[in-house]
Amino acid sequence: MDDNKVAVLLEDLQAQFRTFGEGLEGLKDELTDFRKDTNRRLNNLENKVTNLSIEFKTLQTDNQRDHKLIMQAIKETDTEVQKLKRIK
Repeated sequence: MDDNKVAVLLEDLQAQFRTFGEGLEGLKDELTDFRKDTNRRLNNLENKVTNLSIEFKTLQTDNQRDHKLIMQAIKETDTEVQKLKRIK
């Protein structure tokens, strides 16, 4: 093969590799942006889940307190009903 043809072939290969490398670099940038966006969204979801968990625990505590108060009111009402029955 002629030296000129080899030189042209090598230059063509170099240009193709350069183009391929630039394409890979662009893809890398896109993946980096995608990963940053995904991490940001995941962090937001983690924060929301944490907040919901705290809110749920607060509601659970409130519910337990309200349940005790209702049970106490029922017992007091039952006692009053028993007293009224004795009076009749």
